[in-house]
Amino acid sequence: MRSVFALVLGFVLVACGAKTEEAKPEIEAVKIDPRVAAEQAKAKELADALTPQKPEFDAARAANDEAKIDDLADAGNGWALLHRGQTRLSSQDFSQQQGGFHDMEAAAEKGVAEAQFWLGTKMAYGRDGYQLKPNSGLMMMERAARQGHLQAIMAVGLMYEQDTFMSDKKKAREWYQKGVELGSEDAKNALKRMDGGAAPDTGNAETGEEKAAEPL
Repeated sequence: MRSVFALVLGFVLVACGAKTEEAKPEIEAVKIDPRVAAEQAKAKELADALTPQKPEFDAARAANDEAKIDDLADAGNGWALLHRGQTRLSSQDFSQQQGGFHDMEAAAEKGVAEAQFWLGTKMAYGRDGYQLKPNSGLMMMERAARQGHLQAIMAVGLMYEQDTFMSDKKKAREWYQKGVELGSEDAKNALKRMDGGAAPDTGNAETGEEKAAEPL
């Protein structure tokens, strides 16, 4: 009798155990793209370095002290590099323009979104003497877009929407949605376009492709 009872009890325990196992929710591991994680870490590092540089640049800019701004740029101040780069690029002097290219590249490396967007478009479309590098250009523009730079967001979305080799409609929608969240009507229109609306206006100023950056 005891053996029968033990056998029944064993079946009950096994059944309960099986149910317990079935009830355990499956926990899916969150996959993190190493490249994206590295980009985010680098962006934070650059942002942390840029933040304390802004007040000194703003003070020099408010005083209209170009000599001070020049000194700050030489010392590696990202905001001063951007300002000097934009000023030099607007010059009619060839040597000044070449210096402007150097300053903008340096500002982009410092993590300044406006410079990253500027450099990204040059590389992505092979403009102004830059070698055509769509992937590198897109990555540079994305760095600016992640900082909330609206023109970069629109340009990245457009590239993912239209570029033959970079085409990714899902990513295009995601970037346009970020633009919508920032209040961009062009981003709203872009999403409507992707749903069957009119063809994109490639000369749209908000994409920044044809718009020259103004000095800070």
